[in-house]
Amino acid sequence: MKKSAGRTTSIARRIAWSQQRKRLWRILWQTVVLFCVCTVVWCVGAEMGARGDLGLRWSQRSIELNDFLDKFFVFPSHILVQLSGTDAFAGTAFYRIGEQSVEMGLFFFWLTFILLSLTALRLFWWLFSCLWATRRVRKYLRPIDDIAQVTESISSHGFDEGKFHSLQEAIDHLNGASPDELLHIGDDDLSGLETAVNNLIVRMHAGYRQQVRFVDDASHELRTPIAVIQGYADMLARWGSTDEKVLQESIRAIQTETEHMKTLVEQLLFLARGDSGRQELKIQPLDLAALIREVWEESRMIDSLHEYALDAPAPVPFRGDEALLKQAVRVLVDNARKYSPVYTRITLRAYRDGPSVCMDVQDNGVGISPADAPKIFDRFFRSDTARKTDDKGSGLGLSIARWIVSRHGGRFQCRSYEGVGTCMTIVLPRKNELKKT
Repeated sequence: MKKSAGRTTSIARRIAWSQQRKRLWRILWQTVVLFCVCTVVWCVGAEMGARGDLGLRWSQRSIELNDFLDKFFVFPSHILVQLSGTDAFAGTAFYRIGEQSVEMGLFFFWLTFILLSLTALRLFWWLFSCLWATRRVRKYLRPIDDIAQVTESISSHGFDEGKFHSLQEAIDHLNGASPDELLHIGDDDLSGLETAVNNLIVRMHAGYRQQVRFVDDASHELRTPIAVIQGYADMLARWGSTDEKVLQESIRAIQTETEHMKTLVEQLLFLARGDSGRQELKIQPLDLAALIREVWEESRMIDSLHEYALDAPAPVPFRGDEALLKQAVRVLVDNARKYSPVYTRITLRAYRDGPSVCMDVQDNGVGISPADAPKIFDRFFRSDTARKTDDKGSGLGLSIARWIVSRHGGRFQCRSYEGVGTCMTIVLPRKNELKKT
């Protein structure tokens, strides 16, 4: 410990003296620069006073550095001269202004006195700070010193191979087929490592179960359209060539199921790219009011069985991926259309709400039950109400919408009452910090 503290003190002393040397040089050159600046200012004032143009602006005169240097002169030290009726002693500096010469001795005396006094005070303070410089740097280096001491303390302990053999045996006895089995070492020194490994095992099993469930649900969803297509293909093979009605029915069914399966596969690929970080966002400035107006117009065009209302009176600027945000709104509109009685109203809104911007899709449909509300964003989840209708959805739409919104730093708000209707709100931060894909 003392050795580590000594090294830290030595480092602190070198850093402190390096800083103090820089401060000393700064004091000296600042004094020289201040002396030169004050001399130039005095000469300019003397020049202006002799010419009687004190009221003129600085921009109306042009005085070069060489002019100043040429106008300075100092009498030799062995003579005594009389200038303008005043005795000037040897070595006195003068400044020439036209035919006159102005003595600078008194100015230099007071300037030197003031600058030396200020410099002496600064040097005194510099010497005083030198006494505490090392201690101050050591205070800043104390966290590094603590780390060094802890490291030396750890390295000084003997290497116990038995602990690591116990850890290796405990890991070898883990059974991957048992999802609830955790690591048990039975050593207090390795308890932190045991907890970390067990947390990792729990997260791995949760991810594995989620992946298995996703694959099972995807297989189930794909199995249904494939079975329908296969059944109608068999009907075509048996009676399609002779029965016109069977032929037309089979073609329509195969086309419908093929389109449904195509949509499902595209949604699965979208989520797979999103989970793997390969779904890129094309960020650009956009207007959410104009975006939701486009969705409103296309919804009115393709669905004449519902009344679509728009509430987006003012521009709502935002930076995001326009195509993906439009896809998220389309998912909400599609759900509202599926679960709302015909000729009821579906309202689309875009507005600002404090630090956020929002987009609403509100319907007067069947609503969502309290039991189903926490699950609506789960993949392949479909409520009992959806299963009783002719809905051909896959249960992936809201999962995709949530992924898109979360990538833009936003969230969903859901207000729903059974038998009354649902209002789904996309809440986005006005100054969004986009997550990396």
